[in-house]
Amino acid sequence: MARRTALLPFLTLVCAGLLPSTAHALARIPQPPEPLFQVVGEHINESSGLAVSADGKRYYTVPDAGRPAEVYAVDGKGKTKVILALPQPELNEDWEDVAVARAADGTGQLYIADTGDAFVARTAGSLPERTSYRLLRVTEPAASASGRVALAGNQVEVFTLVYADGAPHNSEALLVHPVTGKVFLVEKAEKAGRKSGLWSVPGALKASGSNVLRQALADLKIVGVSGAAFSPDGDRVVIRNATTAYLWWIEDEDVAKSMRAKPIEIDLPVQRQGEGVAFTPDGRSLLVNSEGLNQPMWRVPLPADAATGGAEPELPGQDPAQLAAPPAGGDGLMFAVAGLAGVAAAGVLALAVVRGRRGPAGVKAVSPPPAAAGEGRPL
Repeated sequence: MARRTALLPFLTLVCAGLLPSTAHALARIPQPPEPLFQVVGEHINESSGLAVSADGKRYYTVPDAGRPAEVYAVDGKGKTKVILALPQPELNEDWEDVAVARAADGTGQLYIADTGDAFVARTAGSLPERTSYRLLRVTEPAASASGRVALAGNQVEVFTLVYADGAPHNSEALLVHPVTGKVFLVEKAEKAGRKSGLWSVPGALKASGSNVLRQALADLKIVGVSGAAFSPDGDRVVIRNATTAYLWWIEDEDVAKSMRAKPIEIDLPVQRQGEGVAFTPDGRSLLVNSEGLNQPMWRVPLPADAATGGAEPELPGQDPAQLAAPPAGGDGLMFAVAGLAGVAAAGVLALAVVRGRRGPAGVKAVSPPPAAAGEGRPL
């Protein structure tokens, strides 16, 4: 009995000694995803793509194939504040993504990727596979804008895109670099074992003729890519599929080379049919949306190595003495709970050791359950 009692204080002290490092590790764990609001309105039932205004007050999305050629600007309560109506419905053959970038004069511009394969419509109409695609560019609506805004033909720039191999492709993910304006598309691989490709327009977009997309990366081993985005200052790139976001830091301004490295993987919340992804204006969280009526917009806080570039950043002003001291405020409760859990675990371990010495039966371990672009041509 004395031996059992003596073990408990010893193991309690061990756990107390480990508590500061445990607290430091817990501080690096991001907060769980949280729903910001529910996107309301029957017109947004095939949401495809996501972009955020520079001030973070509007969330842009576009409808999928066969829907109106409209861009929806949703406010922080999930209500549609502005509808940008393009003049020709046929411009939406298969819209898949949307991005925001700045012109040289600082004007916000919306890029709409008409880059899907339109498989259903073309199959139903006995049409050949699609090999020509479009990128549309319009000016971002003013902060004071509201209601339906009908755009004239000269307010919409249209750029034709073709792939260098001349073959049909399906891309649901658009990237427009916020600093250089360079355009990328991420091809969607539908089946396990297939590889996605990263394609780019080498120079500035041109209004006449076709902009040829050239393959920058051929072996992106991610299935079902449905959205992509650059961070606000262009230092990171993220792509997503139904379950995971994959993030890379961009080194030496070389996007393709940087994406050859192993990405940082971020689990996404369960969604009906996850589509778009964007960064928050501060670059410290992701936003993700989904197809379907009344779907939530989620904020996904990034882990430290995806938000700051450091795998294990120091907490502000911390030194060993500070780590040993109990934190102030609400955080103290979390660390106190962690400490009590450690003490409880120590007690269980001590009891197991003593019982193991008393007889051959012992205690069986239980495993836990498993925009540098040119002028476009007007419509």
